[in-house]
Amino acid sequence: MYKGKQFSSGALTSKIDNLVLRLMAFYLNKGHHLIMDNYYNSVNLSNLLLNHKTHTTGTLRSNRRGNPKYVQKKLKRGDHIWKRQNKVYVSKWKDKRDVLCITTNYQPKMIVSKNKYGQEKPKLIEIAKYNEFMSGVDRADQMISYYSCPRKSAKWYKKVIFHLLDVAVWNSFYIYKQHFDRPDFRFKVYRDLLIKDLIKIPKNTTATEFFQLKKNSRKSSRGEDSREGHFEEPIQLPPNYKRRKKFKNCVQCYKQKTRKQTSIQCQKCKVPLCPLCFKDYHAAQPEG
Repeated sequence: MYKGKQFSSGALTSKIDNLVLRLMAFYLNKGHHLIMDNYYNSVNLSNLLLNHKTHTTGTLRSNRRGNPKYVQKKLKRGDHIWKRQNKVYVSKWKDKRDVLCITTNYQPKMIVSKNKYGQEKPKLIEIAKYNEFMSGVDRADQMISYYSCPRKSAKWYKKVIFHLLDVAVWNSFYIYKQHFDRPDFRFKVYRDLLIKDLIKIPKNTTATEFFQLKKNSRKSSRGEDSREGHFEEPIQLPPNYKRRKKFKNCVQCYKQKTRKQTSIQCQKCKVPLCPLCFKDYHAAQPEG
């Protein structure tokens, strides 16, 4: 999120490098090891952090400024090459696709690592360490992306709020699974149960039943249950009327000495009514 102009800590420091240095300000010069993904990592940043006694490891983008030229070299599956600049190692490994890594804490080499199925496979040491410490973050991002709340909106802060809501729901699900031993309990089921609990509907309600409840509730609020045949419709436009909608004063609001215009009317009575007055107006009318 943009929070205004930030002053760089040096002429050679990019915005991303400066961001990392500001976030790590209280942890520098203490011998920590920072694991980052390819959005942040660069050779220049690794050198800057190493000068502050902080090691880095992670993936690296192939088009990042300062990368050695050999990273563009094409490899066959299983091939591994690396190059060192001072104490910064940049390595490239061909698995199913090209993987580019950077580290100041390990000398690049292939090790035997077990996957989630217990199978032993050769893997670059930087990737093994990256997966060990970053797998939870990547897993959370993956699950949040499957059931994401944000939609297109002109207001940027709405996307931020909905994203924070997604993160909170995933974190609550993770904590729930830690306290209750339910390995087969799915995130989607948890979200459905959480939504039903928040809007106060029975947990065994299906989607079809829910929309039927919503439809009946809407009809009830408009007075359709008490007066059969009374539905909302747009006010009919006169011939050669240039505007898309025609507005008239709401009859019920006018009785309350309030002037409020509406573009809908009762399909049966042909009386202009705003949505809030639709039920009250028909409830006061005699049947017949």
